[in-house]
Amino acid sequence: MGVTAFLSLALAFLTVQGDERPAYAREGDRIEQEFLAQRDRLTAFYVTLRSLLGQQPASVTAALPPLQPQDAPAAAGARFGYGVLPKIVDPVRTATPQVSVFSYSWPITEGYIAGERVKLDRAEESLKQAAAAPDETKAKTISNLISEYRSLLTNHGTIDQYIQYNQFWQRSISQDRARFDQLTKVYELMKSDEPDITQAIREVLGRPEVPAFIKIDQSQAGRVIVRVPLYTDIEDKEFLASAKQAIEELWHANDGDISYVLEVELRQVAPLAERGEHVDVRSIASRFPDDGAVLTTGAQTTHSLVGRYIALAPGDLSTRTLAHEFGHVLGFHDGYIRGYRDLGEHGFEIMELTSVFDDIMSAPREGHVQAAHFKLLIDALK
Repeated sequence: MGVTAFLSLALAFLTVQGDERPAYAREGDRIEQEFLAQRDRLTAFYVTLRSLLGQQPASVTAALPPLQPQDAPAAAGARFGYGVLPKIVDPVRTATPQVSVFSYSWPITEGYIAGERVKLDRAEESLKQAAAAPDETKAKTISNLISEYRSLLTNHGTIDQYIQYNQFWQRSISQDRARFDQLTKVYELMKSDEPDITQAIREVLGRPEVPAFIKIDQSQAGRVIVRVPLYTDIEDKEFLASAKQAIEELWHANDGDISYVLEVELRQVAPLAERGEHVDVRSIASRFPDDGAVLTTGAQTTHSLVGRYIALAPGDLSTRTLAHEFGHVLGFHDGYIRGYRDLGEHGFEIMELTSVFDDIMSAPREGHVQAAHFKLLIDALK
């Protein structure tokens, strides 16, 4: 039985028995079922397109872009799991307005899936006609189909990320409504005509909760070193070297004649679960020694627990986002605001607002580490 068919039966069973789960969870399962059905169709399209390619003479395929087995849509259940690493990439810098607002919800995600379904309908019709295309236009027809498939696959991956994001944050809202009620008030404050930015920063960031394992070295004149022991169960040495370099390069600031730097001391531990296993990240992190921070895997979406761990998810991870998450390990809270609206049976709408204070914790896409961050760490440890 296919995954989509199994989910259909499971959801039907839950409906019959009376599904008492929260609305966001029920709606999330329904939307994910639509997503998986779309993935199955996209997989069938890929298989048929590859078959068509295989039937063409070398004179035709030589001019076509390649289509390899790894270009197939990701299998269900393989999207995230313990030991699955992201790809660290340099962020694309873009001009950003003073306040950036993004919304995520199950209805919005369902709309994206519906739009992709229409595009796939058209692509499938073109694929049916491609086999009978005249020889002089067949290469161009197939090339266009490959391009369309790659576009569909890219959008499919983006929707996948939206689903993972929704599942994580809607569950977080459900588990901590009081905190998100507070953030929603700050969200409305920041959207007003005359927002009190100072008040917003004070309410959202607050004083950093710096863990005791962080040490400050001021033994060198004109140089302050923040030393952070970091335990990890990641065995990929190349990935760890890239992560360490990205963190240390971005967590650096100058203030007059004083240079502030951060040094990460990696400490290896053995794997704590099977690769690909769906794990409780907090449970995994609790098994690490407590005299250092933790870098582990298995998350649906990359996130951190203040003063304790970073949990990585698959996909692209920009160096600036990694530096932002490391700021949480140092004890800083988010400076951007994530509020919500209750959509009843459709779960929650997640409303994310980024105010560009040129602060890595407030604007992870554009912000920088400031000397003020280091001073806050030193003052908190005193």
